[in-house]
Amino acid sequence: MAFEVLLALTALIGYLLYKWAQPPVGYFLKRGVVHEAPVPLLGNIPLPMLFGKGSYPKQSIAVHMRLKEHKVYGVFSMRDPLLYIADPELIRQVGIKSFENFTNHRKGISDGGTDSSSLLSKSLLSLRDRRWKQMRNTLTPSFSSLKIRLMFELIQACNVEAVAYLERKLTEDGATELELKEFFTRYTNDVIATAAFGIQVNSFKDPNNEFFTIGQRVSQFSIWVILKVMLFILLPKLMNFLRVPVMDMNNIDYFKKLVFGAIEHRKEHNIVRPDMIQQLMEAQRKFREEQEASQETTTPEDRAEFNDEDLLAQCLLFFSAGFETVATCLCFTSHELLMNPEVQDKLYEEIMATEEQLGGKPLDFDTLMGLKYLDCVVSESLRMWPPAIVLDRMCGSDVQLRDEEGNLVVELKQDDLINIPVIALHHDPDNFPQPEQFRPERFDDDHKHEIKPFTYLPFGIGQRSCIGNRMALMEVKALLYRLVLRFRLEPAERTTTDMMGSIAGFHLMPRELFWCKLVARDGPDGEVNALGN
Repeated sequence: MAFEVLLALTALIGYLLYKWAQPPVGYFLKRGVVHEAPVPLLGNIPLPMLFGKGSYPKQSIAVHMRLKEHKVYGVFSMRDPLLYIADPELIRQVGIKSFENFTNHRKGISDGGTDSSSLLSKSLLSLRDRRWKQMRNTLTPSFSSLKIRLMFELIQACNVEAVAYLERKLTEDGATELELKEFFTRYTNDVIATAAFGIQVNSFKDPNNEFFTIGQRVSQFSIWVILKVMLFILLPKLMNFLRVPVMDMNNIDYFKKLVFGAIEHRKEHNIVRPDMIQQLMEAQRKFREEQEASQETTTPEDRAEFNDEDLLAQCLLFFSAGFETVATCLCFTSHELLMNPEVQDKLYEEIMATEEQLGGKPLDFDTLMGLKYLDCVVSESLRMWPPAIVLDRMCGSDVQLRDEEGNLVVELKQDDLINIPVIALHHDPDNFPQPEQFRPERFDDDHKHEIKPFTYLPFGIGQRSCIGNRMALMEVKALLYRLVLRFRLEPAERTTTDMMGSIAGFHLMPRELFWCKLVARDGPDGEVNALGN
């Protein structure tokens, strides 16, 4: 009897788990949204992809190409039903025209109750509605062209150290091959240390410095971290109830001491430095002055807040966002340059012409940002390999999306999640002919008008686009300028020839990593000689 009861109970639990694992296909059927058949628990995610054996970017592009004619299509991310927008006009409505109804990103693990997730929820990326708008308006002046220009000298110092390291490595070690991801990660680490946190580190001379080591722990995803993220997606209430920390609190404590220690030191000694901490200190001061001035005309409920925890949250966001994305952009751009030597030659010609114009003077911000072909190269790299593969927006209230002819495409309900498949749009031949080819000329003065509006979105769209894109572009262009000036980039034995096919899992990282052969440039005519041979 006991065995029969146990068997029945096991069968009941198995049935309930099976029903729970079924993606809610009725979600799309009620809206008349086309979608592909999902599998239990995984949805439309192939099982090998969870183990790094499939390419999510490739999968995203393939699904988009099969379903884009419907303008809106459905995809199950495990059990979550997601609406994808393939039509530029609908993207404009969500990102620009009806922004007030699509202000927020999806609710995520940062909305939990643990100390680390509570801090993450205060970052600009996670803030919502009025609180986001207040913080965005407060921080925007800190990322103006004028403020970014002030940081240029700090970043140039990092460029000099990075290229000097390569010259030493090639001369002393006799090596000509380099794994670019580690090199660029050390560069971005030093840039963030000086330009954001106000400390001087040299990750090439001191490879195990504390800032770099902790930065690696924060930015790298272990199996345990990936498992926690999946559990937060599948069982958010349980994970919040158990108060599972999203981030290692020891890492947060390190940055907390670093940031607040720097602030106190500057206040005590009246130190002013053109870095991000200084900009945030100034933004916080102005914010508090404005709040005090408006106390008589606002209620306590309407008053915003910018306390020390808010400031720390923005520092952590700038670190996590800038650490990985800039290094990845540099990797892909360098890879495209070494695989397309005619593009690299043309870029080198522009750099040499600029050097002649400078007449021995150091490169300055305005000259760097005025290099048109360099801008085209970086823009095309961001097209092929955008830092954000997908953008998301949450619907604030019931609304109808209609196409350019006024035809109803889909009726959205409050809290529906909308996704914009950026990498798929960038690789859609209807938007960019021959999308697999690296063609910087797409973005020159003679051709950029041919790009369809709202099909090129490397930094997002509208008011919620990346606030730090100017600084990121400056970092990328500054190092590429100096790198191509001193070296010719060529394929190495381990360089992948099929980048899209080599990318594994959900991250833009090839299995072979980013290998490059460096050849020192010698002579005024751009002659090259390999060092160490």
